[in-house]
Amino acid sequence: MAKDSRKKSGFFKSLLTKIIIIAFIQIICAIVSIIFPLSLFVDIAIIVLLCLFAIIMCVVEFKNKKFRLGEVSKNVDFIFKDSLNLVDIPMAIVGTQGNIIWKNESADNLLSDDYIEKAAIKLEGLKKKNTNSSLLEESPDGDIYNVICNPIRFEDFDCLLVSFIDKTYETSLKQSLEDSRVAIGMLFVDNYEETLQGLDEMQKAEVKSVLTKEIRSWARENQGVLARLDKDKYVVFVEKKFIDKMEEESFDILERVRNCTNLTKLPITVSLGVSYSEDTLEDRYNAGSSALDIALGRGGDQAVVKKDKKYDFFGGSNAGLEKISKVKARAMAQAFKELVEKSENVYVCGHRNSDLDCIGAAIGVARIARYLGKEVKIVVDGKPTASTQGIIEKIQYSEEYKDTFVTYADIRNDDFTNSLLVVVDTHKQSYLVEPDLLDNIENVAVIDHHRRGPEFIEKAVLTYHEIYASSATELVAELIMLLEGIELTSNEAECMYAGLVVDTKNFMFKTGVRTFEVAAFLKKFGIDVAEIKLLFQNNFDTYVTKVDIVKNAKFYKDNIAISMTDAQHKDMPIIAAQAADELLSISGIQASFVLCMVDGVVMISGRSMGDINVQTILEKIGGGGHLTFAGAQIAGVELEEAKSRLLDSIDEYLEDNE
Repeated sequence: MAKDSRKKSGFFKSLLTKIIIIAFIQIICAIVSIIFPLSLFVDIAIIVLLCLFAIIMCVVEFKNKKFRLGEVSKNVDFIFKDSLNLVDIPMAIVGTQGNIIWKNESADNLLSDDYIEKAAIKLEGLKKKNTNSSLLEESPDGDIYNVICNPIRFEDFDCLLVSFIDKTYETSLKQSLEDSRVAIGMLFVDNYEETLQGLDEMQKAEVKSVLTKEIRSWARENQGVLARLDKDKYVVFVEKKFIDKMEEESFDILERVRNCTNLTKLPITVSLGVSYSEDTLEDRYNAGSSALDIALGRGGDQAVVKKDKKYDFFGGSNAGLEKISKVKARAMAQAFKELVEKSENVYVCGHRNSDLDCIGAAIGVARIARYLGKEVKIVVDGKPTASTQGIIEKIQYSEEYKDTFVTYADIRNDDFTNSLLVVVDTHKQSYLVEPDLLDNIENVAVIDHHRRGPEFIEKAVLTYHEIYASSATELVAELIMLLEGIELTSNEAECMYAGLVVDTKNFMFKTGVRTFEVAAFLKKFGIDVAEIKLLFQNNFDTYVTKVDIVKNAKFYKDNIAISMTDAQHKDMPIIAAQAADELLSISGIQASFVLCMVDGVVMISGRSMGDINVQTILEKIGGGGHLTFAGAQIAGVELEEAKSRLLDSIDEYLEDNE
């Protein structure tokens, strides 16, 4: 650098000296012409010639400078390339179009031209997007390189100096460490007691032996360590690489356990929760337990793998077996009673766009609270649907319910100290009519029957979450039955009965023995079924809209009906759900989906005859529900985009279940 500056300095000194001499001669000629006027023309001619000479001299000097600089540049390029050849790292100089201008000996020996050019083109693309100018690339030989590019000027061209840092060993070491990370799984035998009921001692022993042998065999095949925590619960320690293998096999332990015996009246199933991403074993154990809770909350017979903040689900085709024993229900009834008694006020809140089941369950909770002498408020949408508006108006004829239904604006300034919030018909904070209530009220109880998703109200001090139940109303009605002494009015009973009818599709879906027991219990309070039927009547415009949706449905994969509508109606969510139900009555249709737009949000209603799990399909796009009926809401997209996401989710589901 110093040498170049000295050359430049010498050049300017030489040129300046010549110009000064020429200028001095011109000054002398000017003085002579003043003293001797007769020589004026001669002096002018000399001055002009000197000026021309100076110009020519400058041009020649600049040409010489360019030539000398070019020579210096060539020498520098030669030294640069020679230096890169001494480096034991593959390097190449690549043009902006990906063409190789030059590469050192290491690159020539280790890497193909095609690999270098492709890597350079990728890096150029990253550079244009203003992202990292490096990437990890695998060579055709299986080696891993960290490819780095730097812009340079070479032989008068803008180029990229691309370096290939060998990361094969480091990558292999990281992968080895990741594969050997200890995963902790919690395995639970679903309905263990119910499964063994009705068997003699010999049969029970045989079932237990076969079941234990199958589980231990599975653990050994995956080089895991299995420990029994209880008669129906195990913990397994296994390396992460075997979890990857289990995922590829869709956790075949689920199928193996189902097929391990034919002695029981009910199928034997297991649920599994796994985690490996946490830093400590204690955290992984707790995360595995939480994943197991999610699996059980989704009906069991499935595996849930927690990966950082994401959950992957496997299996889950089981609709959830109804529990015969009411031991848990009795314990829940007593715990709920004690929780209400300790509170001064009770607030009941359901999900947005509340349906009859949500309102029916809320009314049941209100009756329990009043029986225990507590003031109660039911928080509802500011704009209820026609059906929920009808049931609210019906119950408000009673004086004690006149001020019971409120919006969040009505209670915003209430003192929530020592209050209890009862969440019904949902377990997701984001679905609540007013999510802020969870932050304002310390004590929370959750009563829900939907299959559990990753989002859950963790702060709840009491959770009554049963996937087998037909509805939230069924669970609340059972609490009333078990607490004894609580009398319902006929209006309350009719509202709760309407909730049962809605979620069971008039006792056609997800209906068990306990569902009919609840229906019989409610019937004792003098309900009028004809009155309830009036709540489900549609006006003419609603009926026409529903018919249009059914008429415009398209078949997908031969047995799935999908319909979209841009119709705007006050009760579009209900109309869409009813249209999805209607589509199932068409011969050959196993599942139906209806998409509509409500306040800028695409709402999807999914229904199934049972062979296709609509809950799994809609869960992939942010929804949830049950195996036979589910829903989803997608904000910020148009109907076509939402339909495209739905089709992708259906394709993925069908591919996974081939």
